[in-house]
Parts: sequence; C-alpha cells; structure tokens
Amino acid sequence: MLLFIPFNLNSSFAEVTDFTTDKSLYHLGDSIKITGSVAYDSAIPSIIIQIITPSGSGLAHIDSAIPKNDGTFSKTLHAGGPTWNEDGKYTIKISYVGNLEKSIDYKEINPNSESENSESGNPQPSPALPEKTKTETPQLIIETESEISFTENPKMRIFGFPSFEKSPQYYIDRYYTEPQYQSWFDSQFPLYSIEDVVGYPTTQINNFPSFEKSPQYYIDRYYTEPQYQSWFDSQFPGKTIYDVLGFSTDIPEWIKTYAKNWATGDISDSEFMSGLDFMIQNKIIVIPNVDSIDSSIDDVPSWFRNTSHWWSNDLISQQEFINSIKFLIEKDIILIE
Repeated sequence: MLLFIPFNLNSSFAEVTDFTTDKSLYHLGDSIKITGSVAYDSAIPSIIIQIITPSGSGLAHIDSAIPKNDGTFSKTLHAGGPTWNEDGKYTIKISYVGNLEKSIDYKEINPNSESENSESGNPQPSPALPEKTKTETPQLIIETESEISFTENPKMRIFGFPSFEKSPQYYIDRYYTEPQYQSWFDSQFPLYSIEDVVGYPTTQINNFPSFEKSPQYYIDRYYTEPQYQSWFDSQFPGKTIYDVLGFSTDIPEWIKTYAKNWATGDISDSEFMSGLDFMIQNKIIVIPNVDSIDSSIDDVPSWFRNTSHWWSNDLISQQEFINSIKFLIEKDIILIE
C-alpha cells in the first residue's frame, strides 16, 4: 500500500502535459491567451485555471477550460481589474487531476502602450475613455465552447455583466443605439437576445420586476424594508429575490471539478477559500445578502470537505452544497468581510 500511493500521486501530476502563454509580460487590458494540452479523460470534463496573486494570498482570477478529445485546450482572459491590485509575478495554475504552474509578469501601466497597440492591432483601454465605457466593458473574454455540458444562465457568463447596479433598460438602450456595443454583445452571446441576458423573467405581477429598475434596487428594498420583504415572500413563496431577478443559484458544472480537486488535495484549503470568495463576489455562486468571505485554513471543518466531495460526485444536491456554505457563514466559520 505504501508503494502504491506514491506511484498514484506521481502519475496524476502527469495529467497536465504542458501549457504556454502568448507573452510573459502583461499590462492592464491585455488579453492573456493560454494554450496547452492534457492527457484527456472523458470522465474529467473541465480544466481549472487559477491566477494567483504575487503575495500568494488571493486569486486574481478563476475559470475553466474544456479540453478537446485530443487533450488540447485554449482560453483567453483579460489582465487587470480590481483583483489585479499589485504589480509583480502572478502564478497561473492549471489543474486537471494534477497541477502545473507557470508565472507571468504584470504591470498595470504600459509605458509603450501606443507603440505596442499599433504593432499588435489590439487597442488597449485608455484612461481617457468615458466612464461608461470603462465600467461596462467586461473584464473577461469567454471563447465559445460548444462542448459545455450544462445549461448556463447567461447572466453568469461574464463577471459583472449585467451589473447589479444598472437597469435592464440601460443595457437595452445601449444595444439599440450604439452599433459597436451591439456588435460586442452579439459576439459574446450569439444565441441570446439582449433581453434574454439583461432582462428579468416574466412574473404573474404586471411590470414586476420593472426593466427601469436595477437588480440592486430590488435587493436593497428586500433586505431593508420588512414590509416589502413580507409582501415579496407572500407573492413568491419558495423563491429568493435573486431567483425572481434571474440571478439563480445555478452553479456551472466546472465548479464541481474545482470542489473535487480540493477534496482530493490537488487544490489547497487557502486556494479553495479564495476561490469561493471570488465566486461569491462575482455572483458565480449567489448566496443572498453575502458579498465576500474571509477564512483561514484552520477555519475549514473536515465535514465541509466531505460535503464538497459528495456534491462533486452527485451524491448530494446543489442546494445542499449551497446550504452548507450558508451554514458556515451563519456560524461565523466563514467570516463576512
């Protein structure tokens, strides 16, 4: 048995064959093209990609890629944003049974931005852009992946889009009055209309929710006005305010792979908790009235590892997994910042 265990661990690390990035140095707004290959296993549908901050204490990004049958994969991300809050070496960690890490350099300001942009033909965001353009340009480019095996919620495809602070009508007006914005949207959501992505589901109450009001408007009223909350609960029994607004708690299938990698030790406790924080902040996992979390390795109980492992193997439901996170928050095992 002692001989078998090391052999199994060592062989698992060979599952990630190799990966490369298109450059070694990136600046704010640059595209990061990651390509590589794994020893393909049809039972493992997703590759987990983590970008770890220079301090090693947090994540700048977490995402997934779908390998092709020959094991090759590619993913394009954007450098920069609120989670890229320091210059230095960022570690890209690829997990597919085992792990492989490589580092890239990041400097927010590019002193040669004009010359680099003209040579690459890929204009970078300028600090002089109007505020509307800066805040509404999504920070993540998702490549079309026809092999995705789950039914996605398009509101969850791009981090921060649509924003909780903007009304559906804001986006609809931009779509029909700004050709460049319409072109961008159609390239990102070829199978959806603008109303599908930014609008609210139809309810039995006429004009509720209203396209003129932002999701945050309704969320704030629900959690600050007891009478409003009572009325909502009576009209939509068994549903959360997020469900009615279209931001359901459906979790993309790749997060099961992430949970499984943590349960089996390929991802550390600190990385997993940072990943949970990233997913909650970016509304990949929606837990009502929770914005972010803060936890240390010692805070994570062993039963939660079991829960994550059971959920990743479809032994318990998604809602049970969500409920376990809620429990940890309510008991201050996971601390809300």
